[in-house]
Amino acid sequence: MALLELRVKGLAVLAGVRCEPGPGLTALTGETGAGKSMCVAALRLVLGGRVDLDPSATAGATVAAVFDAVPAPLRERLESLGVEDGGELLTLSRELPGRGRGACRINGALVSQATLREAGEALVEVTAQGESHRLLRPSYQRALLDGFGGAQLLAARSASAQAVQRWWQAQQRLASARDTAARQSEAVRGAADTVADLGGLGLRAGEDDELLSERRRLVHAVRLARAAGAVRTACSGDGDSGGAADLLAAAAAEHGELGGVDHALAELLGECGRVAEEVRELASRARTYGDGLVVDDTRLAAVDERLEVIDRASRRHGGTLAGALEALAAAESLLAGAGQADEAGLACEVEAREAEVVAAVTTLSQLRTSAARRLEAAVVAQLRRLRLRHARFRVVVEARPDEGGLTIGDRRVAAGSEGVDEIDFRLATTPDGVPIPLGQGPSGGELSRLALALRAVVALGDDCATLVLDEVDAGLGGETAARVGEALVGIGVGRQVMVVTHRAEIASRAATHLVVERGDLNGRARASVRAVDGEERVAEVARLMSGRQTAAALARARELLEEGGLRSPRRAAATIGPG
Repeated sequence: MALLELRVKGLAVLAGVRCEPGPGLTALTGETGAGKSMCVAALRLVLGGRVDLDPSATAGATVAAVFDAVPAPLRERLESLGVEDGGELLTLSRELPGRGRGACRINGALVSQATLREAGEALVEVTAQGESHRLLRPSYQRALLDGFGGAQLLAARSASAQAVQRWWQAQQRLASARDTAARQSEAVRGAADTVADLGGLGLRAGEDDELLSERRRLVHAVRLARAAGAVRTACSGDGDSGGAADLLAAAAAEHGELGGVDHALAELLGECGRVAEEVRELASRARTYGDGLVVDDTRLAAVDERLEVIDRASRRHGGTLAGALEALAAAESLLAGAGQADEAGLACEVEAREAEVVAAVTTLSQLRTSAARRLEAAVVAQLRRLRLRHARFRVVVEARPDEGGLTIGDRRVAAGSEGVDEIDFRLATTPDGVPIPLGQGPSGGELSRLALALRAVVALGDDCATLVLDEVDAGLGGETAARVGEALVGIGVGRQVMVVTHRAEIASRAATHLVVERGDLNGRARASVRAVDGEERVAEVARLMSGRQTAAALARARELLEEGGLRSPRRAAATIGPG
């Protein structure tokens, strides 16, 4: 069971109505103009739909619908939107504005009309005269065809979706690589210029300081040599006189005997000896330093030239040698990273993934085309059982051109997770008619019978638990109506079907029979809905047949109810009148 209760207040003639359809097939009957279609309009409103009614008829109206057996995906979706779980029940409600804006609610929580419609479409499918519904949507038509195609087609659809996803991901990786390359191109060119400018110079950290020190020695080599010679002469003397080392050694030798007299003097004389040795070492170092000094104009010129190279490079890249070396390292790193994206390899991957998609969607299209022919035959057979004798049903399977899409043969077509096929159901019901799209010609009654035929041959896992059919019996004769009633009973096994009907042959087969009656309250038209059973139901079925309750009509009504073999379950609180 799905729809437990529909409550309507202040909507045209529905001043205060509660409608309680039962499980299986529920028939909604009543005289013309009583308010049957208004009940369907109220249901469409609370499901988030639009209804073409005079604003004065809807101003201040409220509609609520209570459901059980709510599908798990819908519960999860509502939970993600922050709608509180109502336990076993789900309540949709809508307040239509007298002034200002109305309000849509799910379990009391305010939601948008789009969210209300999303929930409503998961719970109820409504077909009504001149109104758009699920059967008119290409996506639903495709789902019906795929469901009819069976496990092989559904597996092919899944494989196609996975192939398309891999293709899209490969395209994204290639696009990302190309975008990165494009964004880096200018930086890469600058880095290449930097490497070309500095890479061959062989720059080293601290090289400029080393060269400056060397240059100073080369420029002042003569003076430095003279200073080193003076130090050596002072320490070790020249050919004519001894130096400081000799004088210290001589003093220590000459007065060494007095060290025994005074310990302090002995320390001084010992210190003289040690200092003399250090002075001789200093003289040796001065000699070595002086011998290493050369006047080399060629080397000086080379040092000056290298310092000029370093200076020019430093001024172009950071102002210092350290800055130039940092710029070189950064440029080399950028060039190394820029070469990591293998655009050619990614392009090859895209081509390979595209080939996989072409193979997958081609297989899927072939299976759909085959399934379409079988579905056409099965639906036409059902339609003729439902007395659409000249019905011709066509399922058009074709790809939509797209210059930026998938290449199949010599065409480029739009491709998506559902493949490349656009599905279009078409129907003709006259001998000379051409099958046309469902939204462009078939009447509400014809659409309702087509929905019945499709329900008879296609079972979907995501079917709504409640199916509402308005004007399903338009133009039907007695035998055809009986066939429609049988089809409705079959569809009602395991789901809820509510049908608005004027035919006794259909109403007599319903498990629950609701009657809409119109009366006056204070001079204003008001409608009420009540469940009928027993003799009341016999009387209503008789009225549907002859417009009045004659003995013959009552007898035939009892026969129809017995032929239906159904008994309406007694339900409490089914009648709410005006007020």
